[in-house]
Amino acid sequence: MNQPTVAYFSAEYAIADDMPIYAGGLGVLAADLVLEAAEQNRSFNAVGLIYHLAFTGDDPDQRPMTKRLKVNGFEIAKNALGKPILASVLISKRTVVMQAWVKTWGNTRLILLDTNLAKNAPVDRAICDRLYASDPSLQLAQEICLGFGGTAMLDELEVKPNVYHLNEGHAAMAGLAVALREKTARPELSLKQALEAVRERLVGTKHTILSGAGILLDWGSVYHQLGPLLESHGAAFDELKEFANLPSGDYSDTKLLMEIVRRANGVSKIHVEAELHDHPTSKLVAITNGVFRGRWAAKNWNESPLALSDAEMWAKHIDNKRALLELIEARTGDRLDPDALTVVWARRMASYKRPELLINDLKRLGKLAHHASRPVQFVVAGRANPTDTVGADLMNRVIAASKSPGLEPRFAYLPNYNPVSAKMLVGGADLWLNTPIRGYEACGTSGMKASLNGALQFSTSDGWLDEVNIGQIGWEVPEHNPAEALYDTLEHTVAPLYYTRNADGIPEDWIAMMRANIELILNNFTATRMLDDYYAKLYDPAVR
Repeated sequence: MNQPTVAYFSAEYAIADDMPIYAGGLGVLAADLVLEAAEQNRSFNAVGLIYHLAFTGDDPDQRPMTKRLKVNGFEIAKNALGKPILASVLISKRTVVMQAWVKTWGNTRLILLDTNLAKNAPVDRAICDRLYASDPSLQLAQEICLGFGGTAMLDELEVKPNVYHLNEGHAAMAGLAVALREKTARPELSLKQALEAVRERLVGTKHTILSGAGILLDWGSVYHQLGPLLESHGAAFDELKEFANLPSGDYSDTKLLMEIVRRANGVSKIHVEAELHDHPTSKLVAITNGVFRGRWAAKNWNESPLALSDAEMWAKHIDNKRALLELIEARTGDRLDPDALTVVWARRMASYKRPELLINDLKRLGKLAHHASRPVQFVVAGRANPTDTVGADLMNRVIAASKSPGLEPRFAYLPNYNPVSAKMLVGGADLWLNTPIRGYEACGTSGMKASLNGALQFSTSDGWLDEVNIGQIGWEVPEHNPAEALYDTLEHTVAPLYYTRNADGIPEDWIAMMRANIELILNNFTATRMLDDYYAKLYDPAVR
């Protein structure tokens, strides 16, 4: 059977270190998927939006986004006459025009739509200013551009997808666009009948367990933005409520996603279990995330890291740790010790991720940090979503703790968390700490990246780690008294193992667990396995 042509829609892609057009793990995963599809030379067309302003406003790079696009190999799609290929979409009663920035790898390409064109009204040029704009109505305009504009641009580029993959509710409009195209061709169909006619070709991914995912809007606001577009296709606006209305009476893009696709995947087994507990008729199947090895393995590892001797593996790891500590010193002035056990906590600051567990008892933490023979040092990185006031407060508490006199010079907060620093953190950590409330971390791919580089795990049994024997690759943070258990395990178990050395100064037992981590990821949690699962469980059945 010929491989299907896939159209993949996502609101964000962390495709380049200097292009902050993503918010977190969803964008990183989407980019890893594109890179893996490119390596396999799949017929894979990823569609997104370009955002001209950084997500958090702390981007130190002053270059225009258009210049960064060109540096990273993107070009404006042009026709045979050398003119930009344009697509348009109706928002409210305005026609919004888009061009496409495209990067191609063989049969794989990433298409980023851009509304910042002189022919658009100022309000529409601003649609592509910021990812996840603070105004939900503007977010809906972005989703209309992504879904309807994306399918229109694929037409202009003469791409004929066999299957449409909608990555989270932000991309649900693409499925609605495919259905309305069917209704235009067959005017006698209702919207429900048109959706049924195209459902076989629509699949999705749901990344989160949290009920607040996606956008929630009152139907009056949705009609203002979307009503004219639906009516232009002969569809009654009220028909949409059957697929996107919550019991609260609000519009939900996540509800729309789950109602219109034939099948969708959750991003780990425990994620799907949690979904089925709350929604027994859910159509989610489990496809656990994976990471793109070529992006996240430290550059000094060769193609066969498990073939290295203990001495070679340890030397490469220490080189990576020194590089991380040099980055920390350059950014913060904090000088950490390359010989000390280094614990890293790095992810988005959010209440369910519980960064405060580490700083629950600063006196106890100080004793660990300044142990005479087994010192432990800590690196924390991450930032809160700009609209998350609780996460911002947690971030400020961690920053304040890092400046505590009792912890100097053993605790550093690394600012400006981005893909560059993330690569250094996963490459240089001795121990990767992850502390979410069990059942809330849908997957947690940062831990995979750290294990890929030999870091040992100290984590809640959640996300992908709920699928493995944590005891073979590290230690579990228990649900009962997690903060106290965290300190006890570091002091009495982790540190003694790390500091037990042979005559050559090599921690043989620690390295044995490093090998177990690397082997586990290479065999089970790469983007290669993830993309293969997408084809086997989502894409191929859609065209059979």
